[in-house]
Amino acid sequence: MKEFIYKAYEEGSPPSEGFLTAETKEEAAEKLFDRGLHLIHLEEVKEEKGYSFRAPFSSRRTLALFAEEWASLLEAGLTLTESLSLLEDQLGGRERKVLKKIGKTISTGRGVWDSFRRSRCFPPFFLSLLQVGEMSGTLPAQLRRLSIYYEKEELFLRKLKSALAYPAFITLFALAVFLLILTFILPSFALLFDALSLDFPLPARAALNLGLWLKDYGKYLILLLLLIPLLILFYLKTEKGKKYRDRLLYRSAFYRRLLLIRFCYTLSALLDSGRTMSEALSASAEVITNRTARRALKRIEEKVTRGTDFSRALGESSISFPLITHLARVGMESGELPRFLRYGGKILTRDAERRLARFRAILEPAILLLVGFFTAAIVFSVMLPVFTAAGSHIGG
Repeated sequence: MKEFIYKAYEEGSPPSEGFLTAETKEEAAEKLFDRGLHLIHLEEVKEEKGYSFRAPFSSRRTLALFAEEWASLLEAGLTLTESLSLLEDQLGGRERKVLKKIGKTISTGRGVWDSFRRSRCFPPFFLSLLQVGEMSGTLPAQLRRLSIYYEKEELFLRKLKSALAYPAFITLFALAVFLLILTFILPSFALLFDALSLDFPLPARAALNLGLWLKDYGKYLILLLLLIPLLILFYLKTEKGKKYRDRLLYRSAFYRRLLLIRFCYTLSALLDSGRTMSEALSASAEVITNRTARRALKRIEEKVTRGTDFSRALGESSISFPLITHLARVGMESGELPRFLRYGGKILTRDAERRLARFRAILEPAILLLVGFFTAAIVFSVMLPVFTAAGSHIGG
């Protein structure tokens, strides 16, 4: 069965909108005619593409701003449709189109959570708190909680990218300098040695041969270096490749820390919103994109559902760390689990930032020293024979 949205009117009444299901558009029109309605517009409801990097509302910053502004408008006394209509003008083209469709759906009588879910442009965590806010009448409060959550995530990811960007730039710059020496500077020295009838030093000759090879066959090497990442990306798009990538990343303790940070903040927000432990665990697992980690969280959920204490189930899982397990146990005993989870997330965030700073502090000078060593070795191996020959010529 297909779903259609319609706009129609009855004699003596204003136009109204609504939904109905039918096999075809013609059948839907017949159903409206049987109800005594005169059709104005009839359109099949087609689902939008799923939540992805380039989809509307895929940016954490956009989600944070949208939630904050919507909460402010609702607290000011505006209705759902009025507030969404005002927000349309504040957003880009794709977001505006999605909000317009959501507002239209809500005006026909559908719920807020159901209307947002049907757009398929919002992440599971956003929808989960939206549903809680609608059911409990605390939609502005849940929107504020969403805004804070996405702002924290955005800030942490921005720090992560900043910490990795500079070492990557230094590496590329050093590689460019090294290739410049090999392909342009060394050949000039080779001509000088030939003019002075000097033997080219062995290290410099090896580097020169490498530079000449890169000049002749470098374009093929570049094509190969471009082809390999493309093949890897293609493999990672397959089901087998995704599973292998997730398993490989999950082995990294640092990556598991990042996943655990998100899990702590998500579970804390869901528990604060009034969700039960099993519901919050299920929704938190959906937020984690790594499949290996998601399976670990699902096992925690199964154990908790069977009656196992949450802190014990968490401690037996491969995703947790002793500190978080201890904080979870204290939180369960004190009845303040959300607060202790947030505290654990903050500790892990600071620890991850320290590790990144340490990594950056070690990597940057190490790269510079390595490039400097090779450059100095080549320069001295070339210049010393020149100075020796010049000294012999002057002495003679």
